[in-house]
Amino acid sequence: MRFEIDRSPTEKLIIENSEYKGHKLVSLRIYFLSSDEEWLPTKKGVTFKREQFDEVLDALNKINAEK
Repeated sequence: MRFEIDRSPTEKLIIENSEYKGHKLVSLRIYFLSSDEEWLPTKKGVTFKREQFDEVLDALNKINAEK
């Protein structure tokens, strides 16, 4: 599953499930539009194990509740 959130005309945040060496992962990564009009990943982002997802989501919900 993959979700894309536009940040600007040349930048987007991509959130996706992946797997590496048998580990299920969740990645949040900034992509940019290259001069060839291809979306490429930057070094800006984070990847964590799927087992940590509930903990990450809980933290994000607490930050969201502070509005």
